[in-house]
Parts: sequence; structure tokens; C-alpha cells
Amino acid sequence: MFQIIVPTPYAVGPVNVYLIKSDPLTLIDAGPNNAKAAKVLEGMLTSLGSNVKDIKRIVITHAHPDHSGLASDIAHKSGATVLMHPWELKRMDKTTDLIKERLPYVIEAGVPQTVMAEMYGERDKLPRPNVDNCRVEELKDDDNIKFADGELQVLHLPGHSPGHTCLYDPEQKTFFSGDFLLPHITPNPVIEPDPEKPGQRLPTLKQYLNGLDKVDRFNIGMVCPGHGGVFNDYRGAVNVARRHHESQFNTILNKLNGRELNAYALSKEVYPNLHGWDIFLGLSEIQAHLDFLVEQGRISFSKEKGVSYYRA
Repeated sequence: MFQIIVPTPYAVGPVNVYLIKSDPLTLIDAGPNNAKAAKVLEGMLTSLGSNVKDIKRIVITHAHPDHSGLASDIAHKSGATVLMHPWELKRMDKTTDLIKERLPYVIEAGVPQTVMAEMYGERDKLPRPNVDNCRVEELKDDDNIKFADGELQVLHLPGHSPGHTCLYDPEQKTFFSGDFLLPHITPNPVIEPDPEKPGQRLPTLKQYLNGLDKVDRFNIGMVCPGHGGVFNDYRGAVNVARRHHESQFNTILNKLNGRELNAYALSKEVYPNLHGWDIFLGLSEIQAHLDFLVEQGRISFSKEKGVSYYRA
């Protein structure tokens, strides 16, 4: 396994692409779709004795542009098969209107129209990924991706994205974590519609915390994350993530003490200096924690004119 560090235009910094030099030659994630990233990826493959045209499979952990953008280009050059969860494949379908899908939940959060315009008016630094005219295979939880000298177990671990997929090598005890487990930050529980329950919002934080419990039971020797360096203390990272979310719960409960606020008002208090698309990410963080606290019975909510208001 070789880690290839590919630049992105995002604040999160470079993304990691992993080359599995076993038959069939496989990439885990592909990097963003821009000329700089493509040049770095192709140069690193050459230095490792491979070529883009040699790639036979591309496993995509999730459809965010920094992870999946170059998949189509590589697949068209090499004939490689793209493997990904069907819910992530849907996020790459041009007929899926991601803004329209999330809009009801943004309205329910109490976001003013002027702020919506700022949020949605910021153009993404990368084009929307697609795998049009590529050979695609769908992955589901507990599938096995076989190699000449081993296999990777597929783990569906949502929370950051509906079909987020991680991979585990039981022999080498290596965990390819995508954005599920990172050494320096916790992933954002993005507001998403539930693909199995039309009209409902995904319980993203509940999914993520359940995923942490699942991963905690594995015997992992090395974590290969989507961003940042490879690390060994996976239980330490799991505990850091848990502590972060517990801190967020306490912050929200303190803010609601004796008050009634909607999700947008809370996000403004917790993250007062966000602009553009970051407003949506901050809102997602707060909404996910509110949903979890409601389910636990630690807070309640009511609706007024289509906006939800929460109280402790």
C-alpha cells in the first residue's frame, strides 16, 4: 500500500489517495478534478512504477469532490471499474438536485433568505463529480473486495455522507477510513435527506456515533485516513471524536438554558464568523446535535410557521 498526497483547493488541505499494488491494481479514492491534482497523482503513480492506464479498480469512499473528482477521468483512460456505495453514486447523478433536496431542512432551521442566497451563491472550487459512461459496481456493507494476495472488507459507516464506505484489511489490520476517522479533525455530519425515508432528515450524528462503536470493536493496527498522516492510535481518535460531540452537546444545552432557539440562531451563536458555504456546514453540525438530543429526550422542540424551535 502506498499513500499519495494530492493537493485540493479546500481548507481541509491535501487528500490522500491510496495505491494497492496487488492484482488487480487498485486506487482508494481519486483526488479532486483539477489539473494540479491530476499532475501530482500521475507523477506519483509513475514514481511508484505504475501508470494511470494500469489502474483496474477505483474504490470511492464517498462522493465529495476532493475524494471522487478524478475517478471518471482515470476510469476513461484506463477502463477501470469504479466501486462505490449506491447512495454515493446517487449523489453524483446529474439528475439529483442536492440543493433542492436539502432546502426544506434549511428552511426548517430558520435560515433567512438573504443568508440562503449567500450560502448557495458560493460556487464550489471544484466541478461536481460524475462517473458518466464508466463501468460501475455498487458496494454494500460487509462486501469483500478481493486481491491476488488478500481482501478488503467493506464497512458502510455513514454520518459524514449517506453512503460513506471504509475498508478493512483483516490480515494486515489496516483501516482505510476515508473521512470517517481523521487524525486532526472530526468529520462534519452534513444535513442530508434520508434515502430510505422520503421527506425525513438523516440522523447523521446518531449514525456516526454508532459507527464509532462499531469501529471500536475492531482490531486495527494502522489507520489510513482521507486527510492527514497515517496513525496507529485509532481508539484515541475514536475517543477524541466522542469527546468533541459531548462538548457540543454541553455547549448547546448551555445555550438553550432558559431560552428557545432555532438551529440557525444557535449556529450563529456557536459559529459567529462563518460565510458562504461554511454557514451550511456550521448549521449541519448544530442540527445534527439537536436531532440527537431530541431523540434522547434531553431537549424538546415545536414548530411555528415551518421553523423548529428547541428548548432544554
